[in-house]
Amino acid sequence: MKQVYVGITGFTSRNEVYSVSDSMMSEDSNRLLMVGVLASQKTLRGQKNKWPNRYPRVQDISGIFTQHEGVLNLIHYSTDNHHENPNFLIDELIQMTQLGGPFLHGFQLNIAWPSRGAIAEFRKNVPNKVIVLQIGGKALRVINHSPKNLADDLIKYEELVDYVLIDPSGGLGIPFDTEKARTYLEAIKERGIDLGLGVAGGLSPTTLDLVQPLLSDFPELSWDAEGRLRDEQDKLVLKTSIEYVQRSCRLR
Repeated sequence: MKQVYVGITGFTSRNEVYSVSDSMMSEDSNRLLMVGVLASQKTLRGQKNKWPNRYPRVQDISGIFTQHEGVLNLIHYSTDNHHENPNFLIDELIQMTQLGGPFLHGFQLNIAWPSRGAIAEFRKNVPNKVIVLQIGGKALRVINHSPKNLADDLIKYEELVDYVLIDPSGGLGIPFDTEKARTYLEAIKERGIDLGLGVAGGLSPTTLDLVQPLLSDFPELSWDAEGRLRDEQDKLVLKTSIEYVQRSCRLR
């Protein structure tokens, strides 16, 4: 069984991680804190992302992650290169593994249906890393938003990734549709696909009612938040983040 987590994406300093993880450890919960650090093809090349307050310099990533048994440290990586040549994705993930440092646990791939061969080859070169496959808006459009098509395609990734995250918002803070998410989760469950399940989209301390109705059928559900935990300058708000993880840990 995959460990369940409550995620925050967009950490840019170790102090932010300490503040949130310390508050979460005070809760009686079996959930990990997923520490998500954003990186992209652009930032790997030393260029600025259009969200500079969310994307740290890649040279700084290893200094953000902490060694703690209660966290899951993931680089959330996006790239366009994988369509041109799957080898680009392999090379980029290997580079990012080195930049992630000794406390990196793995990756979330913010890529629409990445090459299975590239993931398999990466795993040969870098074993024992957790991989979350994000199913964002583009990936959902490719399958015509069909739960059956989602399950049909995901089963091809079953041996390659560990979790699937249904995330139509992609960090924009748009609330996900709970009942539509349920149809996707049910299709995956009915096919018996052995992946940890997660959802994201518009989550914050005040919108966890989007998650609550799913927990009776999917008690091992994980979830992640990004856009609604940030201020007008697009900086992570620690007070809001702490409240979000504490309330998340109390959901049953």
